Amino acid sequence: MCRRLVEAIPNTRAIWTSTNEAKFKQLFVSYGCSIAAFRSGYLRPVLKLDACFLTGYYRGHVLSASAHDADDGLYPLAYAIVSSENDEDWLWFLVNLKEVLGGCQVVLVTDRNTSLLNGIIKVFGGDCNAWCLCHLKENFSKFASSKGLKAERRNTALKVVNDIAYARTEDSFKYHLAKLYGISEDLSKWVEDNNPTHWSNAFFPYKRWDKMYTNLAECFNSWILPLRDLDIIQFMTGHVSKTTELLLRKYTEVRKWKLPVGKQIEKEIKKSQEYARKFTHRNSSPTEFIVANDTRKLYAIKLIPRHCSCLAWQMSGIPCAHAARAIQSSGFCIYDMVDPFLKKEMQMAIYDNTMSPVPLHDMPSPSSFLAVNELNDNNVNNGVSCTDPFLHPPAVKRPAGRPKKRRIESQTQEKGTVFCSRCREPGHNRSTCQSAIPG
Repeated sequence: MCRRLVEAIPNTRAIWTSTNEAKFKQLFVSYGCSIAAFRSGYLRPVLKLDACFLTGYYRGHVLSASAHDADDGLYPLAYAIVSSENDEDWLWFLVNLKEVLGGCQVVLVTDRNTSLLNGIIKVFGGDCNAWCLCHLKENFSKFASSKGLKAERRNTALKVVNDIAYARTEDSFKYHLAKLYGISEDLSKWVEDNNPTHWSNAFFPYKRWDKMYTNLAECFNSWILPLRDLDIIQFMTGHVSKTTELLLRKYTEVRKWKLPVGKQIEKEIKKSQEYARKFTHRNSSPTEFIVANDTRKLYAIKLIPRHCSCLAWQMSGIPCAHAARAIQSSGFCIYDMVDPFLKKEMQMAIYDNTMSPVPLHDMPSPSSFLAVNELNDNNVNNGVSCTDPFLHPPAVKRPAGRPKKRRIESQTQEKGTVFCSRCREPGHNRSTCQSAIPG
């Protein structure tokens, strides 16, 4: 299957590894069309990394790297199938991902999985790792609960942590940190001790386009949900079909755009324009403005180059409310002020890289591999050479722990057939299943 992908889609990276006992170990796939779109600079250099469970008999994990297209939609770049989220598997995935990126500087947005963080430090260096704000706030909320904060004060503290994350200057960071200190000294210290360099805009060294969450990775996990119960070959085949459909659909859709930007970017522009109605302004030059917000704070705007002293315009690529107020008075078109990464032309360039068809009609079946060594008749042609490797399934083991005792059923309960979500057999459920699962 890997060979078919490489032959059909130029520059594809599709590789696998096995144990000394010829048992499947790891698989990495990144299609040549996706690699070309990223290396050509059409996609913003921000990747969301995450993992999800496989639910088939052999279990395992799918590791993924996903990018945003010009309208903030999902663009799958690479995936791997491995045994678990351990140090070895994450490191192997990241080494292959770096090979795919071809030296491009990239921001990696992740949760704080220890194995993933260790791998990023070894392969990419730790400074490009941006932590997901959602996971960080979950940890913060647990810490606040452990300190006895009631729900109302905890929610207030969470809002302040959100402001700390989005703070764009060191002064703004210190201002919001002082507010948190007023709620609890322990919470303020927690923020300082949890490396704000990795999650606050004020200190993160690279442009992350205000991508503070790994929600795009969650979109990928949902996107492949129908495939997660399949065996590996079926997963690969299904992933090819889904990716082909996705790229072709986006290719068709972008040519129907009536605006210079997509729907999601248009929503953000409308928000800025609506909020800007509260502001006042005065000109410094035809392209430079002073804008006062509703609290009388003054912001300096330079339309050329795209710059606002609040830094939101530079960091997100979309005109902030201050910039929107200045643009409305300048005669410029606000769509011309959007970063080129977010425009229709870039979306068209991204999806010009469509998938080539992969011929799978004559793919050998697993049974043909099993039979090849038993065939002595030279006239038999089963499409498999004796030199083709045969991979055994990964090792499996029984569930850890003692199976729970079956509870006494209610005499009045209406009975029905129960099917196990692990082995699909009737008569028991997942918690009492004693079938083998992967090691």
